[in-house]
Amino acid sequence: MNKRFNPGRPLTATVFICLLILIGLGTWQARKVGPKTELLAQIESGLDKDPLPLPVHLDDPTSLDYHRVSFRGELMAAEPVRVFATSLDGKAGYHIYMPVKKQYGMAVLVNFGWIPVQMRVNPGLPVGETLDVTGVLRTSAVPGSMTPENDAQAGNWYTADVYEMAQAFGLRTKEFYHFRIFADADVLAADWPKGGQVRVDIPNNHFQYALTWYGLALALVGVYLLFGFKRGRETGNAGVA
Repeated sequence: MNKRFNPGRPLTATVFICLLILIGLGTWQARKVGPKTELLAQIESGLDKDPLPLPVHLDDPTSLDYHRVSFRGELMAAEPVRVFATSLDGKAGYHIYMPVKKQYGMAVLVNFGWIPVQMRVNPGLPVGETLDVTGVLRTSAVPGSMTPENDAQAGNWYTADVYEMAQAFGLRTKEFYHFRIFADADVLAADWPKGGQVRVDIPNNHFQYALTWYGLALALVGVYLLFGFKRGRETGNAGVA
């Protein structure tokens, strides 16, 4: 080995293993950039299109996730489910869910909008009336690792789980669609709840993550080279002495 560059075999082996890990992590993140960008483009395209008539049967709700749909149905008599959520501008409150019996179909669980946390009494909804609902289709919500469990008996809801809410409304499996609709702001002619609360919360930071891992790999190589040359000079001078 060149005496001017002498990092030592143990360090070289360690750096080599670390480089493989860092480059592997960077490549893994880089490969996610394209699919995530494509997914966000598909979501944006679905939100921009005119509403599609909601099919009578929809076996795979993911095929229309984040797509605008429309249907007509009767607002069923039920106690609204208040799911704790923030508004689009970050204020604490609840999303109001109610079932709407679709003409020529089953019940659709509709998120009619947001109310502030200070509003203890549910806003009046036109129960029994026929509504023309337009909004965004979303699949059932999935709780996060830190999200508390729903307590239907106490009326404490933290996750808009379609199946749990349907059970609270007294609906059986074949009596409701296994997805939910975020109603547009103009579906109800009332100040509360405020509709149109759908949000796209899918981060796409994979490019930045890839740059971070590759940057760490480059920094590791730089430190390795500096140390190797420094140690080489020191061992060389010691040999001369």
